[in-house]
Amino acid sequence: MLKKSILTFIFLLSLSLVSCAQQDDISIKGIDRDDNKEYERNINNINYSIWTTYWDTKDLEYEIENMQDSIDDICYFAAYFHQDKIVFIPSETIESFRRVRTLYGSKKYGSYLTFVNDLVLEDNTSSLKDVNLLYTLFQTDKSMENHIKDILYIATKEGFNGIEIDYEAINKDLKLWELFIEFIDKLYKSANEKNISVRILLEPNAPLDIITLPEGPKYVMMCYNLHGYGTTPGPKANKGFIEDVIKKTKTLPGKVNFALATGGYVFQNNGIINSLTEREAVELLKIYNKSPIREEESQALFFNYIDNEGMSHEVWYADKDTIKYWVNIIQETGNYDISLWRMGGNLSLMDIISK
Repeated sequence: MLKKSILTFIFLLSLSLVSCAQQDDISIKGIDRDDNKEYERNINNINYSIWTTYWDTKDLEYEIENMQDSIDDICYFAAYFHQDKIVFIPSETIESFRRVRTLYGSKKYGSYLTFVNDLVLEDNTSSLKDVNLLYTLFQTDKSMENHIKDILYIATKEGFNGIEIDYEAINKDLKLWELFIEFIDKLYKSANEKNISVRILLEPNAPLDIITLPEGPKYVMMCYNLHGYGTTPGPKANKGFIEDVIKKTKTLPGKVNFALATGGYVFQNNGIINSLTEREAVELLKIYNKSPIREEESQALFFNYIDNEGMSHEVWYADKDTIKYWVNIIQETGNYDISLWRMGGNLSLMDIISK
């Protein structure tokens, strides 16, 4: 046991040293802000919810270790669906949950299992954000009831004390919204009987001006996806975008939680777009000997490079100062809770949310 503890300490220390070295080597161009003290006042004493994903768990222990006293809830992403439309949890999700519970059980974090409408197809490809799946699950009172039972069974069986629903791409489909609202209401009532908390994740384009969501669940609004897959190059969020999203949520019941996203995207000249973490962005800076520029409206970093095949790339990503700026925008409008998508590949995030 002692040997294992020593090895764990050495591993965490080495990650910390690598992270610091990578950050210290970056020369950032752009605007130097002089209102950091105001940021500090607005972001101190916030308890955060964080997501961890099944495909990226390498840094999980290191990142949680450095922010453990600032975390309220951990959302484990994700449970999704087999081709037969039966929900399941990947083994990596369960393993992450058990690791965190073993290491930090005394912290009493809320542990949410995130359910997404992703479907694994027969040829082993995936249909992401599948709305036809939702129509099937909500088709009849019986199918909806069975889906709720499945959710509660799978979550409680593994020991989660919370459920998060991340069913996306409903967009402006009011018929599906009507079914989804009925589902939320029934799920919350059933979960409440078992002392299971419920979070509902909403996209920025949710038509909150024409739908009424039921009281009870915690509502989490995404403050990201301003730029990303299918868009022109740019940051995941900026000041105007965040302020508009906050205004939209005034009709939501209860205290709203706002979600921010770490990392960023690489936009290739041929239209291909890939996500990347802060660490991966910094590695590209070093490989191509570039210095990022900080954009004023978003406080995000960006740079351009041409790869060995002559392809032009534009990279946008967030560092700790970006996240700090976004949190400050939210906190200036009220005492809101914050969620962070996601753990993994963050070099500097821990500096601003560790107490």
